[in-house]
This record gives sequence, structure tokens and C-alpha cells, in this order.
Amino acid sequence: MRPLLRTALPTVAALAVLVLTVSLGNWQLRRADEKLALHAQSEAADRQPPVAIAQQALAEADARGLEGRRVEASGRLLPERSIFIDNRTHKGIAGFHVVTPLRIEGSERNGAQPLHVLVLRGWAPRDPRERTRLPEVPAPEGPVTVTGYAQRELAQTLELAESAPPGPDDRIWQNLRLDAYRQWSGLALQPLLIRQIGPVGGAGPGFDDRLVREWPQPGSDVDKHRGYAFQWYSLAAATAALWFWFVVWRPLKRRGGRPVE
Repeated sequence: MRPLLRTALPTVAALAVLVLTVSLGNWQLRRADEKLALHAQSEAADRQPPVAIAQQALAEADARGLEGRRVEASGRLLPERSIFIDNRTHKGIAGFHVVTPLRIEGSERNGAQPLHVLVLRGWAPRDPRERTRLPEVPAPEGPVTVTGYAQRELAQTLELAESAPPGPDDRIWQNLRLDAYRQWSGLALQPLLIRQIGPVGGAGPGFDDRLVREWPQPGSDVDKHRGYAFQWYSLAAATAALWFWFVVWRPLKRRGGRPVE
């Protein structure tokens, strides 16, 4: 019974490690494939004219269909409803992602509630002396046209505990979720946002919002996922080799009367 335990326990442990590491390696390769698909989708979108965001509320299926597509929306930016997503860096400098709602032109026709779409306008640096001071971000006052890529959500930073709902005057957020912003602002929103890729149209000559829009290209970190996958597969191979050495090879050498190194 004791020899069986000496064999069974390390075998079960090795199998558990193998299943975990191979699964994680496969997941990293799937993430790499997803990033490659997004890159191909982005390149195809760049060759197509932008799709106008509808003046009526989009269904979830329609919003999913626009994911990654180049889109545009016309209306008025509401800078008083802007929020600043914290802990976003650019070239090693801490700052904010600035998100502002755009009231879609024509969406209030026939007495309907005005419809809005959130615009990820760009990155602004944080005041190094006063963390909670909001950067000054100019916004055009008249009608504008925003062009960018459709996203259904922003990348989320890790939160150790679920944050309390933002208060009425809270402008600095750790993460952005459309439902939370909808409740905070009281605005009717399209179920997506626009990641702005250039100056707004119609803002007038010389207008500069002083925001940085150097967004990472989809698929730019494919090699990172492949590297992680290699690490997980290497750990799986090392586990299998150790199991073979200690559970199979060493007992065989003992039974053969040869010394164990």
C-alpha cells in the first residue's frame, strides 16, 4: 500500500499541474488568435467608409456587429458630463482617459428622449502635485462630427474590491461601465462607445483639445500571449519530466540494482 501511495500521490499532483498549465497555455494561444482577428478586422475597417451611429437606440446585436468598425456620430459634446478614468499611462506618465458624452443630432425628434454616445476622446496627464485635480480639456461648443472605432466596453483595471457607485460630483473613476455611467448621468446611451482617432470635424480651424490619441493597434501584443503560452507549456513539460524521473525511472533503476544518483 505504501509504494502505491508513493506513486499515486505524485501522479495525481503531476496530472493536476499538467491540466492547469496546458489549459493556460491553450488560453493564451486563443487570446493571440483573437488579437490577430481583431487586427485583421481593424485593417478591413480602415478600408471601409465610417458607419454613422443611428439616431435610434441600437439593439445589442447591432452594437456587437459594429465592434471594431470605424464609425462616426454628429452632435454636441457635453463636457460638463465628462468623466476621467484614472490610472491610465502614456509613455510611463500617469494620467486619465477622458470620456465625454455626445448628444446625437436628430435623436430628439418627435419628442423622443435625446440619445447619446460616449466618446473616448484621448489621454491627458495628471497633475503630479495634486492627484485629484482634473485636467483642463477644451471642447468645441457647436455641432461636431466624431470619427473613431466602436467599442462595447473599455479595458478594466484590477480592483481589489468592488467600488461603491460614484456620487453625483465624482468625476474620477477607476473603471467605466456603461450601465454605471447611465445611472450616474441619467442620459440615454447607445450600448457602445467611440474611441476617437482624430480631431473632431466642425470644431473650427486651430481648435486643439490637447489630448493624446496614440491608441495601441489591435494585435500589437500577440507575441506577448505567445510568450506566455510557451512559458506554460514549458512548465507542463518540466512537470512531466520530473514525474517520469521520480515515479518511473528511479524505481526502475532501484529494481535493477543500480545506484540512484
